[in-house]
Amino acid sequence: MKQSHMAFMESGNFLYTLDRFKEVPVLYKGENIKEALQEKIVSTDSSLSIFPYGPSSGGMVESVYFDILTQGERIQKVSFDAGFKNRSIKLSGLSMGDALLRIERMNGVHSAAYSSMFCHIWEKGIAMDIPDQIKYLRVAMMEAERISSHLFVASRLTGGASQNIAHMNILLLREELLRAIASAFGHRYFFGVNRLGGISRPVNINGFQKKIRQISDEYREIFHTLMDSRVFIDRLDRSAIIKGENSSGPAMRASGIKKDGRNLHRYYEGLEFKTITSDGGDALARFMVRSGEIHESASIIEQALLHSGDLKPDPEVNEGSDSFMAGGFMETPSGDASMIIKVRDGKLESTGFMSPSILNMEAFAGSVSGNTFADFLFGYESLGIWVCEMGDFQ
Repeated sequence: MKQSHMAFMESGNFLYTLDRFKEVPVLYKGENIKEALQEKIVSTDSSLSIFPYGPSSGGMVESVYFDILTQGERIQKVSFDAGFKNRSIKLSGLSMGDALLRIERMNGVHSAAYSSMFCHIWEKGIAMDIPDQIKYLRVAMMEAERISSHLFVASRLTGGASQNIAHMNILLLREELLRAIASAFGHRYFFGVNRLGGISRPVNINGFQKKIRQISDEYREIFHTLMDSRVFIDRLDRSAIIKGENSSGPAMRASGIKKDGRNLHRYYEGLEFKTITSDGGDALARFMVRSGEIHESASIIEQALLHSGDLKPDPEVNEGSDSFMAGGFMETPSGDASMIIKVRDGKLESTGFMSPSILNMEAFAGSVSGNTFADFLFGYESLGIWVCEMGDFQ
C-alpha cells in the first residue's frame, strides 16, 4: 500500500485514516473509496524529461530520481520518483515479533523511533501498561538517535559547503556517539533492543549521560564557529524556503510552526524541554533548529535516565491471539510518523503508514523552484529525507 499525507488502511469497503499526531483511527466517510485514496496518494509524477538527475548523483546517500526543468542555472520545476528503485515491505500475515523486526529495519538509522512506535501501538492495542522505566528508556534511545541523525545532516551540509574541518569533527562526534550507544545498548543503531512489552537485552547506562553531554557541548562549539562563517551561511541562507504545515519535524519547526509530536506523546510526560523553532523556513533555519535540538535531546536523555537506571531483559510476552485495530504516532528525527495496524488472531493483517519523508520530499520539490542548481544539494540535505522509509507496505 502506497503512503500518503496521512496513515490510512483500506479494509473491505471501509477506509480508516489516522490524522497526524493522533492515536485513534477513524472511519473515513466518503462515498467513493477509490477516489478518496487517489486524492491521498502522494504524487510521484516524473513526466518532465528536460534534465534527468539520478537515480543517484553528487554523493547522495540513497537512490531517488528527479526531473529538473531549468533555465540556465535557475530551477523552474522539480518532480520526483521515489519509487524509481522500488522498495516493498511485506508485513501482512506475520507474527507481531516478525513484523517488529521488519519495522525496526525499515530505516535502520531511525530504528529506535520506529520500533518504539510499533511496540507502543501493539501494547496499547492489547491494553498492556508497560513500566515507566521502559517508557523513559525508549525516550533515551530515541533522543540519542535524534542527536546522531541531526549530526549526520550537519555533516552533509558542512561537507557540501566545503567546511572540511567542521565536517570531519562532526563525523567524529557522531562516531563517538554510535560507539557509546553500542556500549550501553548492544548495537550502534539499537537493533534488537526493543521487544514487545519491554526490552530484550541488558542495558548498561553508566557514563552514558556524561558522554552525551560532552558530545552536545563539543557540537555547540562547532555550531558557533559555523555561524561566524559567512561562506557557510551564504550557502544555506534563502535556499529551499518552506512555509506552512506541508512539511514535518525540524523542517516544519524551521518555518515558525511550534509543533512537536513529543509534546503530545505519553512517553514524554513529565520531561521538560524547549521546542526549537525558527522563522526563516530555509536550509539555514533547518540547520539551526536541528542544532538546537541536539542540546535539548541531551537534556531529555539526562532526565529520562534518572527514571531508568540499568535494566535487565524482560521475559518474552505471549503475543496471544488478540484481534484489534490500533493507531499511534512517534516523532522521529525527521518528523512525525503515523501507523495503523489491524491484528487478527495475533497476526498482522494489514498496515497503514505515513513517514515524515513523504511530506518533506513533496515540500522539497516545491521549495527549490526559483533557486539555482547549486542550491539543490543544501535544500535536499537540510530536510533529512530518507527514501528507504517511503516504500510500499503490503
